Formats: sequence, structure tokens, C-alpha cells
Amino acid sequence: MDSRDELAARLDACQKCNVCTAQCPVAKVNPHFIGPKGLGPDRERFRMGQIIQGETALDDCSNCKTCEMTCPSGVKITRMILEARRAASKASHQNTLSLKLRLRGYVLGRAEYLGKLGVICPTMMNHVLKIKFMRLVLDKALAINESASLPLYGKSLEVQVDKGSRIGTSACKQVVYFPGCFTRYNEADTGRIMIKVLEHIGYKTIVPNFHCCGLPLEANGQFEKAHKNGLYNLELMRPYLEAGTPIITSCTSCGLMLKEDYPRLQTTSALLVGAQSYDLFEFLWQLYERGELPLDFQEVKASYGYHPPCHLKAQGIGIPALRILRLIPGVKIRNLDAGCCGLAGSYGFKAEKYDKAMKIGRTLFEAITVGAGRGDYQGMTTECGACKVQIQHGTGLSTEHPVRILAKAYRLMMDER
Repeated sequence: MDSRDELAARLDACQKCNVCTAQCPVAKVNPHFIGPKGLGPDRERFRMGQIIQGETALDDCSNCKTCEMTCPSGVKITRMILEARRAASKASHQNTLSLKLRLRGYVLGRAEYLGKLGVICPTMMNHVLKIKFMRLVLDKALAINESASLPLYGKSLEVQVDKGSRIGTSACKQVVYFPGCFTRYNEADTGRIMIKVLEHIGYKTIVPNFHCCGLPLEANGQFEKAHKNGLYNLELMRPYLEAGTPIITSCTSCGLMLKEDYPRLQTTSALLVGAQSYDLFEFLWQLYERGELPLDFQEVKASYGYHPPCHLKAQGIGIPALRILRLIPGVKIRNLDAGCCGLAGSYGFKAEKYDKAMKIGRTLFEAITVGAGRGDYQGMTTECGACKVQIQHGTGLSTEHPVRILAKAYRLMMDER
């Protein structure tokens, strides 16, 4: 992990051009937010490892990474803000937060625990979460907005542990799958379909019993738990990383954590994880470029609008899902690229953030609605589970992970259209 001194050493790279603030989704809808430059490099000069008493704007940042993507000097603005939040979370004055907000941070940060609880009896849990009185209770007790669309639960994705007999051998092509909490507990069908796709192209898929990647924990002030989860997950990956086995993700936020945050953890596995972690479609496109991707596609007569998640853009790998899906006969897909959806993990669930999140997503919602109204596409596709929830909430249009489209082309599932 970069120390605050290392971050401070990069302050002079900020040119004060304000591009980050001009492009910041939160700054566009919240006139009281001082923006990434003000909250990051500008205030960091005053912090310099110290805490600014009463600094409440830190929680306004949604961690979408837009500022870092647009910064011409490569300043890690979001990391500065997160480090300031980490320091503030340890300060005694944070105890002045209301019990409601502290409890909310604990609940929303523990996506893994909520998932384990939700999959015990998903039908009942989903019913309870739709009851208006229960949503009102969550709003009053935990400041979780009663209008926000909470993700539903289903049967959990099974752990598939390898016995280790073939690790590192060339006799068996294999990958390790890091599903993330949303896929594992809310949308396990997508994970199972992804495993089928990988098996179809010749890869055995190992799914260790990973914990949450840590991003929801950091977003809700649970930094120590996020750190422990990272070390735990890296230890599970260690034998596979040492054998050169690729780590595959289907969630763009988990993928960004593995590529950007895990390499800064103090363990030998951290030196390997960044270079061996791949978004699913990034991995498939590399296979395609080497002539190793089976192209036995059947025609899929369907049209989709595509939303590129912010955390996919932050990985700097382009839009490999579009490149793969455009190889499928019959598939028509339009890249909307209309900005952030606004949800940003759990950001948009919070009572004081919900309206801002919906305003952030308004441009995207309007673009989707207009395109669908013109008949440009029948449904939406995106890799991010949170984006899917927000798009369906803001537009009512069916949204799915692009791996499901690929599975239809490989005849691994029926075309539902």
C-alpha cells in the first residue's frame, strides 16, 4: 500500500487544470461538493498525514475513478481521498457519527455477510425487501433510501476447490474464478454460465472460497476488514499465482481491486496478482488474438445497448466485451457510453445520496430510453452488477451480463428473447 508520504510526493504533478472536477459525476449534480481536485490534491497539502477536523466532504466522493481516468498527469486522486478517509476512520472524532450512520456503514460494507444471510431463504428475503413497511424501517433506522432498488438474492454459487494435483502442469488448462459478492449471492446464474463458457473453450475453472474483495468495505469505512480480506484472498490465490494460473473476474469492481489495490498489500502474492488478473472478456480477447478462442457461434438475433462501467474504464483495457460480442452473427450492439449510472456500489442506496445518484444517472437513463424507443436495441448489457441494478431501476429495461449473450452463441443456454 502506498504511504501518505508517497502520495504527498505526487502533489506537484497536479497542474490545477480542473479537468477532474469538470468530469466528476458528483460535482455535476452537487454544487456543494468541492470536487476531486479540491478534496484530493488541494486539501492533501493541508493534511500531510494529519486529520482536518470536521472534514465531511470525504464521503461525497463515490469512488468512480473518473478523476483518475481524466487526469492528464496521472495523479491518483481517488487514492488520496481514500487514504484521507482511512485516516479519518481511525480518528477519535469519527465516534461522533450517529449510531445510525455507523451501523449503516457496517451493514452496507458487509455485502458478503448479507449475501450469506440472503441465500438461506432467498424467496422470503426478496419478499421482505419488497415490503413497503420494511423499506420504511430501513430508511428510518439505517438511512437506506426506501425508493432505492436493492439487489435480490438467489441460490449461491458453489465453491469448486481444486485438489491441487494438476496445479502448474500443462496437461490441464485452468483458471481461477473470483466471482465477487454480487455474482456469488445475488446473480449466481451468471457465474454458473461463465464457468460453462470457460469449460466450453477448454478451461477447467477453480472457484476457491474467497471473501469479499474489500471494495464495499472501503466504501463504507471498514478499512481494516478490507485489508484482512485482501490478505486472505491472496493467500488462497498464492499456489495458483505461483503456478502462473490466470485469475478471472466477471465483476469490473472486483477486477479493479485485484489489479490496482491488491498489488499494494504487503505479501509476496501481491507481486503477482496484478499481472495475472483478467476481466473475463479481456482474457477471451487475448485468446482470440492468439487464435485460441473457439468461434463455433450460432446466430443470435438480438440487439443490445451496452453500458461500459466506470471501473472497467479505470482498468485501461478498452471494451473487450464489445469486441467479442461483435464476432457473433446476428448480434447488434450499440455502445452508449453515456456516463456513470450513479449507484457506485452502495453509494446510491444511502438516503442522503439517493437523489444525487439518480441525477448522476439521468443522462444514461435518457440515452437508454431514447435508444430503446427508437428500436435501436431490445435490452441492455453491462458487466457490473450494481450498474445492472441501477439501469433497471432508472429505465425499467431488462439488463444482463454480456457473458449470457456469449453463452447463447455457444449453445450453452436457450435464447430467452
